[in-house]
Amino acid sequence: PFVLGLPACEVDEKYSSDELIMIQGIIDVFFVENGEAVLLDYKTDRVNSEKGEEILRGRYERQIDLYARAIEKIKKISIKSKIIYSFSLEKEIYL
Repeated sequence: PFVLGLPACEVDEKYSSDELIMIQGIIDVFFVENGEAVLLDYKTDRVNSEKGEEILRGRYERQIDLYARAIEKIKKISIKSKIIYSFSLEKEIYL
C-alpha cells in the first residue's frame, strides 16, 4: 500500500492547479532487476481476445503510470517495465 501527494496538474491534465491530490493504492507486485523496478499489476477483467489488450490498456494505463510514479518517488528508483497480467487473456501486456 502507498499514499502519495501529487500536484493536481500532474495527476490529470484537465486540472491546472498545483494543489496536492492524495493518491492511494495497493501495488500488486514490483521487484528490482539490475537496479531498476519492474511493476506488475494483475487484472481479472473478462475481456475477449480480439480487443482485450486495447481495452485493458485504456482502463488501466493511467493507474499503472501513477503506481510507477509512487515507486519512483518513494523508493527512489527508476522504472524498467510496466506490465499488466490479464488472467482472462492469460498473457502479459507491456505498457
